[in-house]
Amino acid sequence: MLRVLVRTGSDACRAVSTSAALSFPLKNEELSAKEIWERRSKLRIPKLQKDEQLSSKVYFAPEWDLEKKPNLDEGFVNPLKGYGMTPEKWEYYNKVVWPPNYIVPETGLPKPKEVFHCKESVHFSPKRMWAACQLVWKMNVDEAITQLDMQQLKGCTLLMETIKKAKTRAADEFHIEFPSQMYVADAFPVQSNIVKGARRHAHENWNTIRYRYIHIFVRLEEGPAPAYKQNHAPKSGWDHMNEYYNYLRSRTVKYSI
Repeated sequence: MLRVLVRTGSDACRAVSTSAALSFPLKNEELSAKEIWERRSKLRIPKLQKDEQLSSKVYFAPEWDLEKKPNLDEGFVNPLKGYGMTPEKWEYYNKVVWPPNYIVPETGLPKPKEVFHCKESVHFSPKRMWAACQLVWKMNVDEAITQLDMQQLKGCTLLMETIKKAKTRAADEFHIEFPSQMYVADAFPVQSNIVKGARRHAHENWNTIRYRYIHIFVRLEEGPAPAYKQNHAPKSGWDHMNEYYNYLRSRTVKYSI
């Protein structure tokens, strides 16, 4: 597989594959989606810090200017401003360049290509947007767009537009040949600004109105979507039946001889 470094509008270098169909080595073509996710699920097993083996830095990322402020404020950098995930931090992940055919040492699988996209300053409630994000989380891109299109809700419409824009960027900007074979790895809202207003009621009663604005973060990842959203496979009725049988057979009589 050939990979080239493409320099787009900004000064960011990106590793772009010229053939998405050959993004996996030949030795991993026989692995099914279930076997791939079984390997990746092993990363969720907690380890003690003394037992962790940190891999060496093999990627290139531009230096982060700690003195640069996205809101153009003057004075010293205030750590209480701009904490958490911001659109600048999210877009920074798109500028990271990994070596060609990089194999993740923890799983032995090639690192899938990712697309990070953010829709900024949307006038909507973060709690209602969270429900729409949970609907399409770990779902195929085309299936997520179809599901959101069927929901007659404003939050689903905003999230659908965000996913469509991320899919377009995957094909045009990052040159991914088959963007339909990606899935929604992450989708979540973060509240950005609150604009306060006032509303007058009878007898000069004034109440505060809060107009909430959010950022919608979406991360698309190449490859098949997992079979389930939880960390472990959901139990079927037969599994619950076997657990109940084991419980019945393990009962003992208290104070028995």
